[in-house]
Amino acid sequence: MLRYLNYDKINIDEEFIKIQNSKEAEIILEPNNKICLFILGMLFVNGIKIKLLNEEELNLKETNKSFSMMPYVWSKIGDNNFNYSNVGTEMDKRIENIKRLGVKVEKINNNPIDNKIFLICPVRNATGNQKKWIENFVKEKNTEGFIIHAPHLHTIQSDLFGGYAICRQNANAVATSEEIDIYYDQSSTGSVFDLGVAYALNKPLLLLNKEEIIFDNNDLIDTTIKSWPYKKEKQKVLSKKNTK
Repeated sequence: MLRYLNYDKINIDEEFIKIQNSKEAEIILEPNNKICLFILGMLFVNGIKIKLLNEEELNLKETNKSFSMMPYVWSKIGDNNFNYSNVGTEMDKRIENIKRLGVKVEKINNNPIDNKIFLICPVRNATGNQKKWIENFVKEKNTEGFIIHAPHLHTIQSDLFGGYAICRQNANAVATSEEIDIYYDQSSTGSVFDLGVAYALNKPLLLLNKEEIIFDNNDLIDTTIKSWPYKKEKQKVLSKKNTK
């Protein structure tokens, strides 16, 4: 079983191999730690069951979507001992009901569709200028004949399961995309989770706003984006930044 007690000395490539050969992981959840969220993305898409070692320290009284509540839901869906006898909160009731319907923690398979792009971008805290740029980019790619999935436009943002359904919908969209484009906002935590999903699925990555980014060589996510290992096989899918 994998154990993540801290995220100070993580090697992404080593974790990628470990995760592929694992079924369960115990983790100290740090909802604002970008490396933790990247690891979560890799675990999520590989269908790894998780156990939160610091569950009692997290704010789980509210049912709003967050990177505390989503892993909690994920952990209970994969917990064979979680059933109606230990239901406590409103969220627990929801989880117990979908478990009775047969919902399980499952691996998401890589199944790309030609000319489909998943756009990683800020959603909740996107600025007005960012939203305008992203919407113009989506229109441009649609005009060029691409199928594009932009989370703020195409992912249902209401979620009774604390963000679990949103993460599942986005991960499926990444899996069915041939290319991942990113408008990188270094403060966007959701973007880092989606990057972990894309990395675990061996997806090629195109950075759209490279000239706007001041990379921090001490930031593992920045350096991972700079050295992203996966190359395109079909050059026709290469996108160009809308400079208008």
